[in-house]
Amino acid sequence: MNNKLTALMLLLATAVLSFLPTDIRGDETVPSDAPTTAKGAAPNELSAELHGKGSGQIRGVVTDGSGVPLTNAFVMTDNGMLTHTGTDGVFSFHKLSDAKYSVKTVALGMEDSISPGISIVNGETASVRIAMEKSKTPCGLVAGCVKDKATGAKIPAYFELRDSAGPIRWFDVTGNPYGGRDDVAPGVWHQKNRRYWTSGDFAFSARPGKLQVAVKVDGYVPSIATMEIQAKKKNYLEIEMSRLFEPSSEGWFKGDFHAHGFHGENIYKVNIPFIAFIFRAEGYRWFYLSSRFNNDGLKVDNALIALQEGGEDLFLALNSEYPKTKRGHIGNVGIDPPEKALPYPSYSNMEAIKTDIIAKGGVAIPVHPLCGHMRYRELPFTLLGAPELICGFDFYTSWNARSERLWSTFLNRGYKLCRTATSDAAFDVGRSPGTMGATFINPEGGVLNRESIVAAFKKGRTTISWDGALLIFKIDGRTCGETFPTGPKARNASVVLHYHPKEKVKINVSRKGRPFKQLSAVVPPSGKVYFEFEVIEKEKAWYSAMCSIDGKSGRVIAASSPFYFGDWKTPAPATAKIEMHVFDANTKAPLNAEIEITDAGKTITSLKAKDGKLRVEARLFQRLRAKVKGYKPMEKSILGAKEISSFISSLSEEDLLDWDQYEKGRALLKHVKVDFPMERK
Repeated sequence: MNNKLTALMLLLATAVLSFLPTDIRGDETVPSDAPTTAKGAAPNELSAELHGKGSGQIRGVVTDGSGVPLTNAFVMTDNGMLTHTGTDGVFSFHKLSDAKYSVKTVALGMEDSISPGISIVNGETASVRIAMEKSKTPCGLVAGCVKDKATGAKIPAYFELRDSAGPIRWFDVTGNPYGGRDDVAPGVWHQKNRRYWTSGDFAFSARPGKLQVAVKVDGYVPSIATMEIQAKKKNYLEIEMSRLFEPSSEGWFKGDFHAHGFHGENIYKVNIPFIAFIFRAEGYRWFYLSSRFNNDGLKVDNALIALQEGGEDLFLALNSEYPKTKRGHIGNVGIDPPEKALPYPSYSNMEAIKTDIIAKGGVAIPVHPLCGHMRYRELPFTLLGAPELICGFDFYTSWNARSERLWSTFLNRGYKLCRTATSDAAFDVGRSPGTMGATFINPEGGVLNRESIVAAFKKGRTTISWDGALLIFKIDGRTCGETFPTGPKARNASVVLHYHPKEKVKINVSRKGRPFKQLSAVVPPSGKVYFEFEVIEKEKAWYSAMCSIDGKSGRVIAASSPFYFGDWKTPAPATAKIEMHVFDANTKAPLNAEIEITDAGKTITSLKAKDGKLRVEARLFQRLRAKVKGYKPMEKSILGAKEISSFISSLSEEDLLDWDQYEKGRALLKHVKVDFPMERK
């Protein structure tokens, strides 16, 4: 430690704090000419550059109202970079991707300053001059860092901060307090996000009085503290977090595949650098960001930006919530957004899944399959007719008994479906993934890339989580998704829960959806609950583990994907038996036609319809094409047949929970009528 910082630390006085086991140190009355950085850290060790691989820069100078340069003013970007000015008032940020940025400046005795919408284009340098004004309301300044107690390394985190005036929030690309707008029209989707994120270093103004600080980092003991803020004083806050567990050390990585860069409400302006900062602060290691990716008004190559903003600590890629129709919404992993979406209703969701997801090396999971207007109405036909297209079942933003019941029904009928959970985050409405649904995956070899993530889903190596919990279920040391032979052999099973100390939890292991083992526990200071048992399985069966808060069975915080015992082949797909009629659209006269059965645009079979009639059998994702000389060719979807389409449109949530409806769908497939009214060229 250099002499200047040694002298600084000797001048620090202790603030009033109350806290949980995590250590938070508060020191105040820092001299106004001293850099308020982490203990032992040189000023240039603040996060002026993070993970980005861009070449853009923001350079600027901060002055007071009279034009005199301000020394040691803290300057931060909306994507989590933070630095402070030198003696000449100058600051700079580096490695910025093309995007718009907002820069916030805080300094003791000055009003907070926001410089919004600073554009970085083609990796160039943007210049900004920030003139701060004297504060009209006396405030204190809080600066410091979040660090790992054992290693001293700074770590991303998220806070909930509240001073005597209310929540202290982060800010978006236009400088709006993120989640804090109060001018949103009634009925418009908006979430009052009270979070404040950090890449490790932070600085903010706070009103005099009590400051409440709640800090969370995945895998660490959460912390709640209070700090007394004095006006016109600098307060140093060093937050040392005690690690409980590191998911990646056990081969597990937290992620999501269903979150919107922006949903369309446009309450807040966001972009990929802003979003990637929040992903890291909320503990994500992989993420497929869906649909639209920035609404900051700058046209950029979003795929390139995602690549630049990712890194070894975050696999970041783009996808699309596709297909997304009245018949349901599908999440996908492993593919890029489609260049040209297959038009609905001419193409069924099933056809889009087969052609644009599976054929391109991805996996498909229906998201929120039981949720109101978003329910997956094609679910019966997808599972009956093409079970190989779907690898998982999504439990969405919170567990519910209805989804568990439906998922268990599928497994009890021979389907292999991993569990997934998604957040449906929408950054333009203030909604970050946070404690909503997350999917942990266990890629073989512990490597995160496009191929390994897809393989983890296909093999069922997933466990789902809410509120940062991690539940690991193993049999004979193997990861969920494995299939074992039946027999008298006793197998060693274990369940590990990593969660917050002092929480009362109940862990249930189920066999074929029924209780098998139960354990109640208070999470010890280590944050780890562990128990072992034996499994002897002589019949075809599946096992899964789930954890809920004790006394609140509906508040599930984690659940594993299944293990399977016995002959667990994918159920044979139901096919459609089709009666085709080809005729002149005007005269109704039957037409001899050439009929092609196509799959993903390729002709599989070519047949002749004599006197306008033909009976064929086909997979449900295949298409029928009729050709007659002198007439325009016509193509039809099997699920577009009148009786099938009407049945799909009528399905309610209750219908999707009733297996009899699936059998009705199977019966409809035995007699499908498809007409081709041909028009002359």
